[in-house]
Amino acid sequence: MDEDIILFDDLVRCVADASASEEELRTLANMMRRDSRFAKRYARQMHVHALLTCQRGQEWPEAKPSLAEEAASDVGTQPAVGLWRGVAAAAAAVIVGVTMWLAWPLGRGARFEKDSVVTVVSSLHGQWADGRGVVAGTALKAGVWVWQGGLVELVTRDGTVLLVEAPANLEIINALYARLHAGKLVVRMPKGQSGFVVETPEVKVFDLGTEFGVSVSPGAGSHVQVFNGKVRTETANATLRKELHAGETVRADEAGGLVVAAYDEKMFIRRFPPVPNPERPSGFLYSRSEVEAVRVAVAEQPVKVDGDLSEWDRRVAFKSACAAQYAGDYWIEGLMMYDATNLYLAAHVGDPDPMRNTAPEGFEFAGGSVIVRVSTDPALGWPLKGTLVEGGTENYRKNPLTPDAASEGITSLVMWHDAGSGRAKLKIERGIDQHGPTIDPPGWRGAFRKDADGCGYTLEYAISWKLLKCAERPPQAGDELAALWMVHWSDAEGRIARGQLVEVTNHQPHQGQELPPYCYFQNGPSWGKAIYLPKGE
Repeated sequence: MDEDIILFDDLVRCVADASASEEELRTLANMMRRDSRFAKRYARQMHVHALLTCQRGQEWPEAKPSLAEEAASDVGTQPAVGLWRGVAAAAAAVIVGVTMWLAWPLGRGARFEKDSVVTVVSSLHGQWADGRGVVAGTALKAGVWVWQGGLVELVTRDGTVLLVEAPANLEIINALYARLHAGKLVVRMPKGQSGFVVETPEVKVFDLGTEFGVSVSPGAGSHVQVFNGKVRTETANATLRKELHAGETVRADEAGGLVVAAYDEKMFIRRFPPVPNPERPSGFLYSRSEVEAVRVAVAEQPVKVDGDLSEWDRRVAFKSACAAQYAGDYWIEGLMMYDATNLYLAAHVGDPDPMRNTAPEGFEFAGGSVIVRVSTDPALGWPLKGTLVEGGTENYRKNPLTPDAASEGITSLVMWHDAGSGRAKLKIERGIDQHGPTIDPPGWRGAFRKDADGCGYTLEYAISWKLLKCAERPPQAGDELAALWMVHWSDAEGRIARGQLVEVTNHQPHQGQELPPYCYFQNGPSWGKAIYLPKGE
């Protein structure tokens, strides 16, 4: 189906710019007759093309749409036919008709305000940094735009498509230039056009007439992958340059290198929407943190890591849920225990789409996960001082501002169930800056168990103090060390991040900092604490 969608979209672009041959028109018509979803996709894309053409004050190109129109008419998309008739008053009327016919809640057209650069065309579970839902038709000016979840499709005035996979931080400079600070971005320029530039902290990518993807993840640098055409990549210090062609990938690391990497078709979502999704409540999943400290009890009997928490003392559990309208489906009960050998973590998570994680490497958390971040070094104290976001969220890729931001005594534990292998997985990252990411290192055990009703799951992990780099002096009774919990939920395919909950946080205001919860993990003063209890308490 993915290959069919790519072929179909290419054919529609040829129709739009009047370059389609008779054979291409015949193929397009047959695809729409065979599958009504293609007919809807055709109407929607021609709707966008018409809007862009009207916006630029251009005449709609002469074309040979008879076969496509006939196929669209066969499956009930008659309003799309008028898109071929010109773009003055008649086109405006057709646009309204197409919009009403589609009843497409996520696509209201490309509306450009006087000083806007791009417009939101479509959104699947899209959420802004403050939790508001992303609304199609929203015009965006130049500046920094941050999404905490979802898949969002943008279009520039000249028809360039920008597909943003959140969590993402994208700085839009102008219609041909953007800086990707975090997340994933696919750029697809109209046929015959080139010149778009994407900059990341490690690399610049110059489009030479193509479709390409760029990703930026903490500790893993930037990846550039070319799907069609070619690009030129250049390291941030401009010392290395490399031209990439279709089917090639490079990784740009923080040390200034360009390393050839394996091409992975699943690394990026290239078309919107990627797959059908069942109806789910969506919107602002995060709710204000109510827990400042979690109690860590002593494990007084051997812990069998099997997803059965019957040997756990539930009296030390904390419970938290998302905003009221989602609280019944999205919630967590979290627990921590310890002994001389291990830190034990457990959680019961409400999730309508449990244990479906298929997210690619570097973005494993986005497919559904629980992340526990802990400090095991008493010298760091509480609250932590390290931060990566001083001066605002647009600066959160800056170098550590204090030594403890890169401390080996701070560890992020990303726990998820891999749907492909059916196994529990663990990713280790060090410091608030998340350096040295490692997947499945030795020294841990984990298990997942799906709820009987299919609406949640239980996870249970044992993490050795050796893996946490504190075997010589592990946390002891009476210690109060920094900790932070995060839960991520995904769509039904286990790929698109659609919401998160941040819990165990410092409730005292942070002087000079007004950060959204999704940034707390990169700001030490925002972390809550783990209180290690004596035996018997």
